[in-house]
Parts: sequence; C-alpha cells; structure tokens
Amino acid sequence: MRRPLLASGLLMGPLLGLLLAASGPATAAQPASCRPSLAEYRALKRGDSLTAVAARLGCPGRRRFGFKIGERRRSVYVWQGAGRFGANIDLTFENGRLSDKSQLGLR
Repeated sequence: MRRPLLASGLLMGPLLGLLLAASGPATAAQPASCRPSLAEYRALKRGDSLTAVAARLGCPGRRRFGFKIGERRRSVYVWQGAGRFGANIDLTFENGRLSDKSQLGLR
C-alpha cells in the first residue's frame, strides 16, 4: 500500500519549520520569580491600570489577545500563578483599566 508523501514524514520537517517561522518570534517567558499569589490577585480592583497591576503582581504578564471596536480597546493578559500545577490569572482590560478578572488554582 502506498502512503502519501506527507504521511510518510518526508515533508513534515520542512512544513513544521515553515509554520514555526510564520508564527513570529517567541515571547519572553514569565520569570520564575514572578508567581502571583491568591492574596495579590484579591488585591486587584476594577479600574486599576495595567501599569499598576503589573507593579502589584511583579511582572507585566503576557498579552493573550486584544482588539479595538470604535473607541473601546480590550485586551486580555495572563500570568502564571503560585499554587497548584496550572495556576494562572486572566485579566481583562478595557481602555487600559481592569474590567474583569479570573483565576484558577491560586494559593
């Protein structure tokens, strides 16, 4: 039985390289020293600026996505948190101010 060229793996290496190159440069990883706790998360208040939040949490976080509709700009940033495996913080900013927050597994 003949296998397609792609399935045989002969093209997988070059295709994978093209996909990785097209995705753009990798973003810097969050420093291991920056793992916000549940107490730090709870101290965040609606209306806090992104700059104030980054200062309180100890690092700027990673922008997951953002968009603009008319005069409204919305961005979501994520931080790896202190706690069980996979602990994280997701914060939504509207026009540069904290509008929503969620966390998973923080201690």
